[in-house]
Amino acid sequence: MNSKRTADEERWLKALGANIAKLIKEKGYKTPYDFWLKAGDQLSRTTLSYILKGKVDVKATNLRKIAKALKVSPKDLLSF
Repeated sequence: MNSKRTADEERWLKALGANIAKLIKEKGYKTPYDFWLKAGDQLSRTTLSYILKGKVDVKATNLRKIAKALKVSPKDLLSF
């Protein structure tokens, strides 16, 4: 939660989180928690929650883990 982020960066991170949440639902998971239960060894529940809420600047490695668990390309996470 960096106070130095610009408004544009904040919007982008929230849009990214919303897109990941949408992909989670499209892949048949009822909730992000359901997704985390199946892919939880890939990243922490807190990290996933913060990503979905747009609260953290996502590391590329975490995007890769999410994409792998969803069986999509990392670029699909960024297509919004």
